[in-house]
Amino acid sequence: MAEKTFALRVDVESDRGIREGLPKLLDLLKKHNIKASFYLVMGGESNILEILKYRRNMTSSAERSMKIWTLKDKIRMALFPRDFAAANKEILGRILNEGHELGVHGWKHREWTRGLNQIDINNEITKAVSKYEKLFGKKPISWASPGFNTNENVINILNESGFKFTSDFEGENLKNYGRLKNVPITICGENKTPIIEWMISQGKTDDEILQHIKRESNNHKIISFYIHDLFEARFKLDLLEKIFEFFKNAEIKNKRIIDY
Repeated sequence: MAEKTFALRVDVESDRGIREGLPKLLDLLKKHNIKASFYLVMGGESNILEILKYRRNMTSSAERSMKIWTLKDKIRMALFPRDFAAANKEILGRILNEGHELGVHGWKHREWTRGLNQIDINNEITKAVSKYEKLFGKKPISWASPGFNTNENVINILNESGFKFTSDFEGENLKNYGRLKNVPITICGENKTPIIEWMISQGKTDDEILQHIKRESNNHKIISFYIHDLFEARFKLDLLEKIFEFFKNAEIKNKRIIDY
C-alpha cells in the first residue's frame, strides 16, 4: 500500500494576512515541525481601475463566503493599493529561511480570476518571476493559479518559464503537464473553496471540521488542503494545531508540494 502523505498549501494574498496571520502560522508550523507550501501574489492589491475593469464574478473557484473586509478596508485598498510583497519582505523571508516552499500565485489575483481571457498571460508571469527573483534572489519553480483558473496557454508558458510544480488540477494522483508536475488539492469545500472556510460558512464547528478531515484522510494517498493567510492563519490556529496533531499521531508524513 502506498504511503500516505500530508501537504498544506497556504495562499498569501493580502497585506493584513501577511502581517497579522503569517508570523503566527509560521510559529505554529515550527512548533510541530511541519513544512508547508506558500504561494504569494506578487503584484499586490488591485487599484480602483483594475477593480472596475474586473468586477464581475470569478470564473473559477467560488467567491469567498466569509466577510473579511470592512467598507473602510475596501476603500483604502481601492484608492491606496499596497505592494504587500515588497513591503513585507522580511516576514516573507521567514518562509524560505525556515525551510518552507515559496511559490508564485500570479501577479494580481483579481485580474487573473476574473479576466484571464483579457490579460497578457506571458507578461503577467514574466513580471511575477522577475519580482520574485528581485525580492528573494532565486528563481521560483512552483506555481498555483489564483482561483485554480488555468488553461493550456498558462501551462505552456509555465513550462517555458522553468516552473516545475503546480497545484492547479483536481485528481488523486500526481500528473505531469509537460515538465510541470501537478500535485492535487484533495480536500476542498464546494467549488474548490478552502475546506475550513467553507465548512465554517456552513455553520460547522471546529470539532466537526476536524472529524471531517479525519474521515477524508482515509480516502486519499495525498492528503492536501489549502488555507489563506487572511482567514485561517489569523482565526483558526487552534483548529490547525489539532489537525497537525492528528497527522502526527497517525504517522502521516508531511511533504511540501516541491517534495513530490
